[in-house]
Amino acid sequence: MSRNSFGGSHVGSASILLIFTVLSLVSFATLTMTSSKADYNLTSKLIERQKEYKEACHRGNAFVAAVNSGYETGISDGIIKESIPINDNQTLDIAIKINSAENSEFSENSSKIIQWQIVNISDFEYNNTLPVMK
Repeated sequence: MSRNSFGGSHVGSASILLIFTVLSLVSFATLTMTSSKADYNLTSKLIERQKEYKEACHRGNAFVAAVNSGYETGISDGIIKESIPINDNQTLDIAIKINSAENSEFSENSSKIIQWQIVNISDFEYNNTLPVMK
């Protein structure tokens, strides 16, 4: 009597394959969630920075309009300067030259913007360490 015996090596292969597939899906889902959270945090910071910059630009445009309307407080060598804070670390520096000789005869403005620049007002301490367990 000969028995047809099947090898025992194929008994748990489907279960092992299923476990491997589930672990792979869980690890990829975790990586996706981590990456999405980091992208969300970066986007939130970028939106806040853009809002701060645009508010400073609006105040700068109001300053330029005031100078074009006749505001002449703080003139030094024909240049009016204004520093508008953006946040704790940056300012928007604006310099306007009054009665510029470079203006065209067809131009109604008697001033020229010679500086519109973001300036860092504090030194940054960059953190170059990586959060790796020792």
